[in-house]
Amino acid sequence: MAPGLETVEGDAVLITRRSALTVLALSLTGLLGTPAPATASPVATWIVTYDAPPSPVDLQVLGSLSDAVHGFTKVPAAVVNVPSALVPLLRRLPGVRGVWANETYQPLLAGATTASRARKVWDELGWTGAGVGIAVIDAGVDGSHPDLCAQPVFCRGTAVKVVQNVKVLGRQDVVGDPVVYLEDQVSTDSTSGHGSHVAGIAAGFGTASETPGKYRGVAHGASIVGYGTGELVEAVNVLGAYDHAIAHAAEYGIKVINNSWGPGAFTNYDPEHPVNRATDAAWAAGINVVFGSGNDGTRTDSLNMFSAHPKAISVAGGRKDGQQAFFSSKGVPGSPLWHPTLTAPGESISSVRALTGFTITVADAGVAVDGGDAPTGTDQAYYARSSGTSMAAPHVAGVIALVQQAAHSSRGTWLTPLEVRNLLQNTARPMMPSYQHYSAGAGYVDAFAAATAAAAGTHLGAYDDGTTYDTQAYAGTVGPAALVSTSTFESTFAVAPGARSLDVMADWGPEAVVPANQDLDIDLFRPDGTLFRGTFLVCDPAQQPNGYSSFCSSAPNERLTVTDPVPGTWRVVVKGGLATASETVRGLWSAAYPDGTPVPARPGATSVSTVPATPAGVAGQGVLVTATVRDAAGLPVANAPVTWSSTGIGAVTHAEPVTDSFGRAVATAGAGSLGAQTVTATTGALSGSGAITWLGLPVLPAPTEPCVLSCPPPPAADTAGEVSGGGWWQQGTKRHLTVGASNETGSSAPSGELRYDDKAGTVLRATLVERFRVDGGTATLSGSGTVNGTDGYRWTLTVTDGGQDDSASLVITQAGSSYRHEAGGTLGGGNLTVTAG
Repeated sequence: MAPGLETVEGDAVLITRRSALTVLALSLTGLLGTPAPATASPVATWIVTYDAPPSPVDLQVLGSLSDAVHGFTKVPAAVVNVPSALVPLLRRLPGVRGVWANETYQPLLAGATTASRARKVWDELGWTGAGVGIAVIDAGVDGSHPDLCAQPVFCRGTAVKVVQNVKVLGRQDVVGDPVVYLEDQVSTDSTSGHGSHVAGIAAGFGTASETPGKYRGVAHGASIVGYGTGELVEAVNVLGAYDHAIAHAAEYGIKVINNSWGPGAFTNYDPEHPVNRATDAAWAAGINVVFGSGNDGTRTDSLNMFSAHPKAISVAGGRKDGQQAFFSSKGVPGSPLWHPTLTAPGESISSVRALTGFTITVADAGVAVDGGDAPTGTDQAYYARSSGTSMAAPHVAGVIALVQQAAHSSRGTWLTPLEVRNLLQNTARPMMPSYQHYSAGAGYVDAFAAATAAAAGTHLGAYDDGTTYDTQAYAGTVGPAALVSTSTFESTFAVAPGARSLDVMADWGPEAVVPANQDLDIDLFRPDGTLFRGTFLVCDPAQQPNGYSSFCSSAPNERLTVTDPVPGTWRVVVKGGLATASETVRGLWSAAYPDGTPVPARPGATSVSTVPATPAGVAGQGVLVTATVRDAAGLPVANAPVTWSSTGIGAVTHAEPVTDSFGRAVATAGAGSLGAQTVTATTGALSGSGAITWLGLPVLPAPTEPCVLSCPPPPAADTAGEVSGGGWWQQGTKRHLTVGASNETGSSAPSGELRYDDKAGTVLRATLVERFRVDGGTATLSGSGTVNGTDGYRWTLTVTDGGQDDSASLVITQAGSSYRHEAGGTLGGGNLTVTAG
């Protein structure tokens, strides 16, 4: 029997509810698609988002399209496996906010507890994170490691550390539920070792070391809830982990979720993205979410998009000497959105080596030592070093556990996620003036100061760094050059008295590509004309923040920082260096002042251009729209607030609220029917518009000619009766049919509806029954409908009520084409009822 079709009474309820939902879904379907059903369209996994966790009605609507549906209970999303041809239909189902592909994300790899002052919390305050659960969403956690033991047999005189270890599987081959939870696993870390290394930093016991406690995690008294979401960290599995963690937060005391992965640099920020919506759900449930800021430093505007979400904590990577690691991604100077929250140790961090830790083993072999001892002797079997904001994020997750224990044990209350974020920022050790907010956030995490404040209930108010940022763009072209520059250009910038710091940066090349052998350089000159510093062939980590150039980092970026710059006009010269081709350089100046300091006037925005990625789109799909704000010189204006509006049909969704370092903000436009849409982006009194024409591929009926000779006999007259029920039969795939139709005595026409799904890419939906006839226990009915959301199809259904052997036969054709789809068989589950008169 098919699920929900066990009894005749159950059939009636299911068909009545689903039929109503089918009618609603059909009413939203526009004229689009292809002239024939996409039977060859591959089945893929899609994430469907809603305003709230999907209701049973939402899931029934999705269930009318696929057997493989999973609705989350805490995250406002569902997962469905359908052919890609059905995505336009998914977008227009009632209550749907967006439809997203199942993406994959990459781990953020590139004496730490002393640097963060966590050890001082243990030794002097006695807090270790006891009573707090840390959820680690990653490639998995090895619970057979003594530091992360998932069962007493693996522990070395300690309690169990990993109190739950869940393998989350998003699978297209699982009928009925594409998200599977395998709980109570010993190890969910199958190959990389990344998640185990991360979990060890957050809360590992350190008992496997020759010197017990040497590699102890930040909150070694906290418990770990591990989530293995695949080596590439798939989006569907991530949402499954979020949902499980939120649902079991009270059971395991989960107060923080750690995410040491992301989509990579230069991904457009989208508050509607399912992962960001999941972060919102965790925030609402009282759980902080921590992300690594990304490892695409020194490039400007390269922050992990998920970490930039206002309800996430973005952690930049630091060195143990209090400087920032060169690999740590940067935001946008002065931006209210693109900046880390704070900085934590992330370079050369020793932690758990999983038994399957191939990635961590490779990282250990190639990482530079930052003043710490590498594991030696027998410790090498249990521990390894690695670098990246992957390592910085769990430092902060562990500090949150310490902070929450301090607050609860001292004042009997848990801190809200907002209070935790404010507290971490307010107690961070300032890294200004050397590092501005876009680079390091509020400063270096201070576990001792944070835990002390949490216990006292102080420093919980909104964070303000007390700084005004003055930014200005510049641009030019240099190269090619071989040691001797053949072309240069320069830019000047006026610095007012009282500046704390001055940054000047130059970026080039495509955003997602690191140009090979392209070493550009900058020379920065003081107002008196003397050289402050140049970047040619610089590679000296001890000189941070001025210790790296593109020659050393292999990133297409040059950056120099001046502490307490003298007032006057500074000048930067950009030159070719070792460039093998000409490069267009995008540059930014950024000066930081105490709030209230008068700063020089800068050119403001004078134009806004709004350009769709394509002037024509297919209704039901999305088109990316880019707004660019520029000044009178044609230079981009960063941090300009942008509002979006739309006229005509359709709407604007997924809109960025502020421009990036390129002066851009993006949004997605969409429409469910044919017509024209105008999208407008506005900043201040300026606006710019772009037009999109939404097209479909309507199917036109074939021309007909009157019959003269050899005319077919007229169809038999309709009879009164009723057909109802549903079920499935096996015909290669498990094919599903539901039908409810009747022709009452004296009515002008029959009525009813039909849904058929062959689970191979053909979905017929019909609400127009044109002919209806009953002969004994067999009913024949026909009409028109849509296949995969496209109009223009005819169908004929024959149903036989055979008692225990009900059967159905269906033929689908398309007007004006040779398309023909035939299916039929005896039901393997369900019930079909035919009633005459």
